[in-house]
This record gives sequence, C-alpha cells and structure tokens, in this order.
Amino acid sequence: IAQGRVCNDFELKAPARISVITGSNMSGKSTFLRTVGLNLVLAYAGAPVCAAEFRCSRIRLWTCMRIADNLEKSISSFYAEIICIKQIVEAAQGEERVFFLLDEIFKGTNSFDRHQGAKALIAQLEKAGAFGLISTHDLELGELERESGGRIVNYHFREYYEDGQIRFDYKLRPGVSTTRNALYLIRLAGIEIDEHG
Repeated sequence: IAQGRVCNDFELKAPARISVITGSNMSGKSTFLRTVGLNLVLAYAGAPVCAAEFRCSRIRLWTCMRIADNLEKSISSFYAEIICIKQIVEAAQGEERVFFLLDEIFKGTNSFDRHQGAKALIAQLEKAGAFGLISTHDLELGELERESGGRIVNYHFREYYEDGQIRFDYKLRPGVSTTRNALYLIRLAGIEIDEHG
C-alpha cells in the first residue's frame, strides 16, 4: 500500500514479551497485527519487508485472526477460536520460541468470561515464554502492564472528531486507549440512545 499508508515504529524486547493493543472500532488494531505478521512472514522467506528497518528473532509465528464458524462440522466461531488458541498454548509450551498474534480474543462470549479468559491466557502465554501481540476492546486488560512488572506493555490507536465526522490517524501510541466510538457508530445506524438510561 503506497497511497494513504501510515508508518509506525514498534519494538517488543525484554523485559516486555507481550503487547496488549487497545483502541476503538476501525482505529487500526487488526491492520497493525496483520502488518506485523506479514512482515515476519516476508522476513522469514528472505523477501523485502515494508519497513525502513526491521529486526526479528527466529521464532515460530502463530495467529488467531478472522476465525469463522463451520456448519458442516457444527463448530461455532467461538469454539473454532478456542481450538486455534489451544494449538497456540500447546506450541508455547513446546521447545520452539513462539510469537503469536491474537485479534479480538474471545469476542464470541460475554464480557465477564471474555475478560477472565483473556487475562488467564495472557498470563499463561507469558509464563511459557511466548512473545506476541493481542488486540482487544477490553480496556481492563491494561492493568496487566502494572501487574506484570513490564513484561506486558500497552499500546493503543485512537480516533478524533472533525466537522462532525469520525477520523483516524492510525498512529500507534503507548498506553491504554482513552477513546471509544461504538455509541457514535450505533447512532449512525439510526439507533436512539438514552444517555441517562
């Protein structure tokens, strides 16, 4: 992508092992994970990468992104995600060094179970020595940076509003997201929301 491309600097090195990336809808979280994954695949294949400078360790890349259901096998999208994550957890417990990309984990369940499951998964992957990126709307996962002593770090994307329109700059910033846009987008669908109810 040449036209409209937004460049970001990113580094994940010790003591940090895992980055939790938050941000509002359409802010760039999933695209960033795909960009990191694509550049890793290109680098491991010996091809040019889309970066001014790029360094990475030799690791096994695992992803859990764009998971779909399978009606023929009676597998829901949530269960398909569980199967994929199980493979990543098993790989992390093996001999090879693992780098994972998890996009919107456990989105197919309720908010309480999603938060508890994501927190446990991140802790288990970190304990197993895996490296990786996780995108999420669960802002409470930002607490893991403090709790982990820096082994887990937070980044975010955000939106802004200009002339009554939602805009994105697609710039990666440190810390947890401080903006949300879901209610704005819901209103665009013509749904009336009672701010006081």
